[in-house]
Amino acid sequence: MATHRAPEDRAQKGPREREGARSGAAGDGRGRETTDGPGWRADDVPGWAGSVMAVLRFLTRLVEVNLLVLAGTLAGGVLLGLGPALKAGSAALHDPDLAMEPWRGFWREWRSRWGRSNLLFAPFWPLGALLWADAVAVGQASGPVHAATLAGLTIVSAWTAVVLTWWPRVVLRYDDAAPAVWRHLLLTPLMAPGVALAALVTLAATVAAVLGVPPVALVAGASFPLWATGRLVDSRSAPGVTPPRAPPAARRARRRPPGRPRPFPRRSSERRPWTRVR
Repeated sequence: MATHRAPEDRAQKGPREREGARSGAAGDGRGRETTDGPGWRADDVPGWAGSVMAVLRFLTRLVEVNLLVLAGTLAGGVLLGLGPALKAGSAALHDPDLAMEPWRGFWREWRSRWGRSNLLFAPFWPLGALLWADAVAVGQASGPVHAATLAGLTIVSAWTAVVLTWWPRVVLRYDDAAPAVWRHLLLTPLMAPGVALAALVTLAATVAAVLGVPPVALVAGASFPLWATGRLVDSRSAPGVTPPRAPPAARRARRRPPGRPRPFPRRSSERRPWTRVR
């Protein structure tokens, strides 16, 4: 069983307080927050006017999170800011607790475990440099070598793109070590080809829209793929792939609550020999 990490703002409130806040908001007529999209709320406005307001709120949230991802990337000097920015942007888009205040939620998540986010994102940088060097070599090759290297480059690039779409959701969900997380990332697209293909189609459509209309990159170039692929990853987990597991010591600690004595050993080698009391 993987170690799930609860967001800090959720941990500060108990179940009764969160339920009371939701019921209070509904009683005040402000609507009920849902997770159908960024800022998608079930307002009390009837008819087509409510639908139009919900769509406008959805588009506004995409633009806002897109600018936040850009700011977070620049705040870390690109190399140390892109990973935390993608993680924080995914949290701001899919966490209903951050829907009303995405600015505060984004920067709180960006600062949260900043070093771990960069550690888990670090393999993408040498992999990207290797793909760029291979692309240059493919352009200079010819004949059968060109066809073989182009096919390999296409497969590796598509696999890397799919792993990148899974990365924010997996990092937000699990607290395991880097090897376990990356093993899960590398195997999940293989065991969920339908979701991987849908993610590739989403990325290809976004790239086509950005190339056709460059201002789209500033409006939703990063936020829309984060939202769409996040919905795909959350809607269906990869069948047959076991999520990252916690260390054995942590699993034993979860099975036995603190303060409870260890049960009688089951193995015969652990049992103490009987002693006769005189």
